Amino acid sequence: MPKLPDDQKNYTVKTAAKRVQCSTRTIQRWIRDGMVHRRVQGFIIIDHAVLQAEKRKRAASNPKIKTHPNIDEISRTMS
Repeated sequence: MPKLPDDQKNYTVKTAAKRVQCSTRTIQRWIRDGMVHRRVQGFIIIDHAVLQAEKRKRAASNPKIKTHPNIDEISRTMS
């Protein structure tokens, strides 16, 4: 899979799916569930910050995705 540029600020559904490594159907579901987007000349456009926030929100609410423990928890377990 080609690496997407880090400086891209807006995505179509297809490029957003590639960016967060999920399917276009997932992005469409997020939009249907209320993710902020806009339409430009018939294309759905998603801002980078919105996409990243939605990805973080979905990951945090999914118990199957392991997240890194908080740095305070690491420090506490090491003392």
